[in-house]
Amino acid sequence: MSKRRTAVSLTVLGVVPLALTTLTAGPASAHGATANPVSRAVACAKEGWKPGNPACKAALAVSSDQIGDWKSIVQGQAMDHSTPSSSPQHRAHVPDGKLCSAANQQFAGLDLPRADFPSTTLPSGREYTFQYDVSALHNPYRMEMYLTKDGYDPTKPLKWSDLEDTPFLSADNTAAVTAPPGFLGGKAFNFNAQLPQKQGKHMIYTIWHGLKKPDGSFQSQEAFYSCSDVEFK
Repeated sequence: MSKRRTAVSLTVLGVVPLALTTLTAGPASAHGATANPVSRAVACAKEGWKPGNPACKAALAVSSDQIGDWKSIVQGQAMDHSTPSSSPQHRAHVPDGKLCSAANQQFAGLDLPRADFPSTTLPSGREYTFQYDVSALHNPYRMEMYLTKDGYDPTKPLKWSDLEDTPFLSADNTAAVTAPPGFLGGKAFNFNAQLPQKQGKHMIYTIWHGLKKPDGSFQSQEAFYSCSDVEFK
């Protein structure tokens, strides 16, 4: 994986518990999914939902034809902007076992508890460039990435309690760059971060949600969700 530096750079502590770090670096965007480490939606969409991967084939079998809409795993009322802090409502709208689909039936296949979805091998404790595939632009937004706790079992439904309490990566209003070749959208976010010390199979759960504007108004109450299967070496 390229270690090039971009205009957007975030360093994350490689210890557990991981510290929350926030970055502000220009306008943000919405509508998309995690590309690296590849999310289930992006990986299966790139395969055209063909039988090449058994997990993608199984996901398609229990989902609608719209499952290929990789960028739209969304909850429309995920943020309560009536509160001073625009409090997140993720757990209220997304129940245990449906985190990867964000409780959208058309993406239900992404919730299948399987260990054979396309995955990304990550170097434990090393620097890594996280990338997010973007198709539509809005602002302001926040990106958060959570890692599963030690003992995570990919053959069981993903629950909120499986995730670490604190996101290991948090970034506000991140500047988008031109998407590299092979991306599904036209823009991308890059975040350089040091990976935590982990071993074996894990899930990185990404939440991308709206924030209030400085004038108190808001762009969106939406939040977008991604599940990335990873294996630490």
